[in-house]
Amino acid sequence: MDDEKPLWQHLDDLRKCLVRSLLAMVVTGGATFSYIDEVMEFLEEPLLKSLPPERMRLYFTGITDKFMTYFTVGVLISFCAALPYILYQVWIFVSPGLYRHEKKFVFPFVFFSFLSFAAGVAFAYYVILPAGFDFLIHFGGDRDQPLITLTEYFSFTLKMLFAIGAIFEMPVVLVILGKLGIVTAEFLSQYRRHAFLVISVIAAIVTPTPDALTMCMVMGPMYVLYEISIIGVRIVGGKK
Repeated sequence: MDDEKPLWQHLDDLRKCLVRSLLAMVVTGGATFSYIDEVMEFLEEPLLKSLPPERMRLYFTGITDKFMTYFTVGVLISFCAALPYILYQVWIFVSPGLYRHEKKFVFPFVFFSFLSFAAGVAFAYYVILPAGFDFLIHFGGDRDQPLITLTEYFSFTLKMLFAIGAIFEMPVVLVILGKLGIVTAEFLSQYRRHAFLVISVIAAIVTPTPDALTMCMVMGPMYVLYEISIIGVRIVGGKK
């Protein structure tokens, strides 16, 4: 741990980190909004592929709906793009107050947290959403035609992306709990059946469709992540 600083110097360091983080978001925001049409088209693709050719478009009913949807998505994408640099600024601010062994632990935690979340978002975008939308759009035959709005679609899709991304944080969270001595590999192994039941419930809640196939597509990776967590907890537990 570094020498203690006066309060005013800590506040000045915090101000610098916040300003740099905001500047990073401004830079990524400029890049994002320069290509906002391409970004929106990319995010709409999982749904548009499931729609009939003559209806491959989304609609908006309020005069400001399109602008607010584009703005919200642009800000979220800008934040995600700037997140590695923001986390780096957080690291700069907190690292002087950490011991050497704590610094060695924090960096891998931040790195694997970001990597796990990105993997979850990618899995949701390329696997879960296309399968779910295809089922929902074609459920019940072609008698009824979809009329999906921008706000409805992006509200649902962004929640799904962030939910699956959060689920993929499971190994990181359990490894931290193992490092702190709150859980052990033996405990996680002993309660596999209970974990499988909890995973099934979570998958049923998160899955956008009621069919068993899509639910299993969420359950399978979740259980694999649980087994990976056991291995990770066993490794960090052996290094105490």
